[in-house]
Amino acid sequence: MSEANNPRLEALERENQQLRRAVEELSVLNELSIAISSSRGTEEVIQTIIRRSIKAVGAEQGVITLVGDDVSDPTKTLVRTMASSGDREAYSPDQNLLGWMYINRKPLVVNDPKTDSRFQGVKWSESVRSLVSVPMQVHSRLIGILTLYNKKRGGEFSTEDQRLLSILAGQSAQVVETARLYEEEKKLATVQQELNLAYEIQTNLLPARAPEINGYDLAGVSIPAQSVGGDYYDYIQIDDYHWGLALGDVSGKGMPAALLMSNAQATLRGQSSFGLSVHETVERSNKLLSGSIRRGSFLTLIYGVLDVVSGSFKFTNAGHNKPYVRRADGSLEMLMLGGLVVGFVPTQTYKEETIQLNPGDTLFIFSDGIPEAMNEQHDQYGEERLEELLKDFGNGSARELIELIHQDVKKHTGTAPQNDDITMLVVQRKAD
Repeated sequence: MSEANNPRLEALERENQQLRRAVEELSVLNELSIAISSSRGTEEVIQTIIRRSIKAVGAEQGVITLVGDDVSDPTKTLVRTMASSGDREAYSPDQNLLGWMYINRKPLVVNDPKTDSRFQGVKWSESVRSLVSVPMQVHSRLIGILTLYNKKRGGEFSTEDQRLLSILAGQSAQVVETARLYEEEKKLATVQQELNLAYEIQTNLLPARAPEINGYDLAGVSIPAQSVGGDYYDYIQIDDYHWGLALGDVSGKGMPAALLMSNAQATLRGQSSFGLSVHETVERSNKLLSGSIRRGSFLTLIYGVLDVVSGSFKFTNAGHNKPYVRRADGSLEMLMLGGLVVGFVPTQTYKEETIQLNPGDTLFIFSDGIPEAMNEQHDQYGEERLEELLKDFGNGSARELIELIHQDVKKHTGTAPQNDDITMLVVQRKAD
């Protein structure tokens, strides 16, 4: 009778073992859920998952590696954090292991790393006796890899350990991804706030309106390609009869260019107040800025002084696009004076030239964001199109000329994004 009951008893025992494992797994998952719910931030969530996983399968050490979306290296680690059950050497997952997991995306148990045929030629740390590694996936997308090292008391990881760890990884992956996305959103919100503040500051640095000068019509605009830009223009009153006019373009875009732009504007304004000649003002500004501009950055600049009585305009060109003068009869002149950009050579000298603005003449200064504006086919707007527009402009105001050119550039670029800052400065001497 007892012999006949043995198979039934063995079956019951197996069922009891399965029930105990199921209860243990539910208990582990419940503990993990409670622990994660009280965690804050991605790092703390990851540390909690690792500690609970180590405890659940009796490992010595663990690591979660979050993998990125780098096409050239899909296993590139974005975040790596480790937790250990004791004071032991911290292991980093071998790139071969990460590569295997990325390709196969299934659980892996290695109880003898040095002889495992899947990792021939891989040199493991002497202290790595065994490991179990499982993928962490969200909607079939691999976001990380959970790896535990060295079963305690010299044992081996079992298929049950692998199964439990897979369950833990499956339950934890979405939590890790949610925590990571939440932190990214907070960072993006902070960056956006900083950009908005920078845009407000930069906008306040640019002239709020053109000065009202008897006999002249002035207008200017700067349209950044990003939230903040590296172009600027300025009107600087030197005395009752002389106005400094400046238009600059800092290399690069975004916040670094904007910071350099504000520095350049302040420097030039300061030097303009000393009553120096135009070329001396630019030379002294270049000397000061060369000491603060980081290597590889520079500033192109047009700076000149307008005598509002005589109509003469003395100017220096430091590596900038050559301005145009549209005469009252519709003819167009390019101001050919050139020079080295600001910020390369502290001792650089500059030349200056003088032109005469007669009644009906228009001075047009601009940044390279206009001729280099590209459409979806990467065709540039070009200087020829700009020249034709200037010739055909007629007798509109300075503001109308700026609007006409801006609209024509937008017509050319179509749906293509603006690829560079666009800045214009127009000075018209009114016809008698």
